[in-house]
Amino acid sequence: MSYCHLSDGVPLYYRDQGAGRPLVLLNALMFTADYFWQKNLDALAAGCRVIAPDLRGQGQSGKPNHGYTIPRLAADLDELLTQLELDDVVLLGCSLGGFVSLQYLQDFGAGRVGSLVLMEMTPRLPSAPGWEHPTFGEFPEEAAKGYGNALRADRNIYNDFFQAAFLEPPSGQELQDMIAQTYLTPTEVAAQLVDEMAAQDWRDGLGSVTVPTSLFYSFPNNRILPTPVGQWIQQQIPGSELVLFENSSHSPFWEEADKFNRELLRIVAPA
Repeated sequence: MSYCHLSDGVPLYYRDQGAGRPLVLLNALMFTADYFWQKNLDALAAGCRVIAPDLRGQGQSGKPNHGYTIPRLAADLDELLTQLELDDVVLLGCSLGGFVSLQYLQDFGAGRVGSLVLMEMTPRLPSAPGWEHPTFGEFPEEAAKGYGNALRADRNIYNDFFQAAFLEPPSGQELQDMIAQTYLTPTEVAAQLVDEMAAQDWRDGLGSVTVPTSLFYSFPNNRILPTPVGQWIQQQIPGSELVLFENSSHSPFWEEADKFNRELLRIVAPA
């Protein structure tokens, strides 16, 4: 197991395999690198060097009582890239990881990043006047900002969201294994990160992205992001490309793993 020891003393776990151009995978809230990228790591490592960290507070990384903000997670990423001396990185951010990726580019620039892949994130989770792409298609701001406290009161409410992340919801032992992985993220950590995500609004910041960008979105069968938010983001980021996954919900890396791996390797090592 590999760890990056951060400046505030937190050990950050990461998976590191393969050789070649570096591909960094930032996972979604409560998702762990070893488990939720299991259908991707070996296939991707055949064509590049894959680095998949557990964000602070999640999986096998340290779980301090501080630092659960998007800027701090972006700073953690900067420390990881710096310690590993990575350049020309293909940076993929899924959901929460997408916010972290955008924050990283804003705070630390694109010096180490050659390409960006945003996957399954909406720049603003709650509903707002004139905003057509909130989570679930409609997510009242009061409900979004209260989700963290609701999670603190009853962690099981996340199970409905989790099931909706899959077009064919997992069941039996697979479901039990997945839920067990999410419980590696303490409830308070998850609640703080949910609150942090609900406060984000990157609608006006997407136009500042200058690195080559690909957008991986499930549509039209997405149960978490049911509107064409990928198409909307494509209009905001000059020159970006949109890759649609038609047979998955919020987890194309799991439900359409072969296509996901193939498209990502195309970006990492274009012919």
